[in-house]
Amino acid sequence: MSGTVFLILSLGPLALVLGMIAAQRANAVDDAYTGEVTDRWVSSSTGTYGTTTRCMIRIRTDEDRELAVAVDGRTYNALGIGDRVVKTPGTRWPVRSQ
Repeated sequence: MSGTVFLILSLGPLALVLGMIAAQRANAVDDAYTGEVTDRWVSSSTGTYGTTTRCMIRIRTDEDRELAVAVDGRTYNALGIGDRVVKTPGTRWPVRSQ
């Protein structure tokens, strides 16, 4: 009985954290905005599994919000400073508006 309680108490916080991460990612996919790219940069860090590169763009939305968005390399290369972008619900990253 005490083994079961210990297992529940040790796995409960992990399940909670994983649920919060999943909810945050789901909200990011459901987000929608239009705006302009105002900055872009690449940061890298070295950890246990080697170098990790993170491509970031900063967007000023039409509602005057500032967003720092992590994107994949293809999206990073496709967008430049001053480009108008649109992010629709259900898509992962913004794209250049037509």
